[in-house]
Amino acid sequence: MKKVFGWLLLIIGVLIIGWGVWASYNIFTAKKPPYELFKTQQGIEVSFPQGEVSESLQQQAQQQTQQAIREQLERMLPSDLLPKLFNLISWSIFVGILIFAGGRIASLGIQLLKS
Repeated sequence: MKKVFGWLLLIIGVLIIGWGVWASYNIFTAKKPPYELFKTQQGIEVSFPQGEVSESLQQQAQQQTQQAIREQLERMLPSDLLPKLFNLISWSIFVGILIFAGGRIASLGIQLLKS
């Protein structure tokens, strides 16, 4: 009975490790999107009421400068960069735990097979 239970634990441990590695391969090769623990928040546009129909030249220049800076920052650092990075890091930690747990389960199975 110990041998059967040992083989069962060994197979379960190897399957857990295999599934974790296969899922990670699919995520990191972009065949499958990562699981979202951290979600991107949609940008909120804020508009202030304007007292006059025409804006002064200084306000127009300031708005154009802010828009140009916003566009340059968006090119350098996309808005969804941090949530994607956090999702990949959290997935890596989870798979690390899975591999450790699968290794321990397989190790128990091997110990049962030896006894």
